Amino acid sequence: MTGRPRSALASPGDADVWIVDLAVVGAPLLALEKDRHLLTEAESARADLIADPVRRTDWIAAHAALHLTLADHIGQPLQFAVGGIDGKPRIAGWDGDFSLTHSGRLALIAIREQGHVGIDVEVRRNVSLGAARRRLIEIAGAACAERPLPVGDPEMGFLAAWVRLEAIGKMRATGIGALLETLGIVARGPGAETVAERTRRLVIDEAQPIGVADIDVGRFDAVAALATSPPAGPPMLHDLAAELASLGG
Repeated sequence: MTGRPRSALASPGDADVWIVDLAVVGAPLLALEKDRHLLTEAESARADLIADPVRRTDWIAAHAALHLTLADHIGQPLQFAVGGIDGKPRIAGWDGDFSLTHSGRLALIAIREQGHVGIDVEVRRNVSLGAARRRLIEIAGAACAERPLPVGDPEMGFLAAWVRLEAIGKMRATGIGALLETLGIVARGPGAETVAERTRRLVIDEAQPIGVADIDVGRFDAVAALATSPPAGPPMLHDLAAELASLGG
C-alpha cells in the first residue's frame, strides 16, 4: 500500500474525516473483522465487556473502520504503540494523529498527518442538565468557534456546543471533564463572562492554538465538531459506505 493520495491543494495538517453509517456498513465491517482480525487484543477484550449486543457489534464495527481507514491513509499495516505523554494511542512509525467517535449508529473518524486532532458527534437526544450549567456550556461552545451555534432547536443547539468542547477535550487528551473545570464550568464557578473569556484564551493560546469546525453529517439527525491544533483548513469528508469496497479489497 502507498497511502491515500490527497488533493494538491491540501496541507499535511488538514484532516480527513470519515462518516461511518453503522446501519449500512456495520455487517460488512463485522465480516472483515472476523476474516482479518483487525482489532488488537486489547480492543477485542474491551468489546467483550460490552453487555448490550447491538452496542458491542457497533463498537467492533466502528473500530474495524478505524483500522481500515488508518491503514489506507498511512499505506502500511498498523502497529499500535504505547501512548505518548498525553496518553493518546499512537501508530508506530507514524507521526500523525487520529480520533474516533460514535453516537447511536453513526461513527466519525478523523485522521491528520501533522498536528493534533479530536472529533465528536452526538445524535439527537434529550439532555438532563441544570439550566445554569447548560447555559455555561453553550457560552463556551459559542466562544470557541467562529460559526454561531444553531438556533431554533434548543436540544441540538446545546449538543452542538457540547461536541465542540468534547472535540477539544479529545484533541488535548484531557477529556471533557477536565476541560469544563479549566473553563470554569463547575459548581459555584466564576460566571458566564469568565467562562467565555477563558474559552477564547484557550483557542488563541500561542503555544497551542486550536481551530474548531462543525462537521456536516448530512442526512443524519446529529451534530459533530472537529478540533485541530494547529488550526487546519476545511477537512476532506469521505463516506465509508461509498469507499468500503476499495478499503476492504
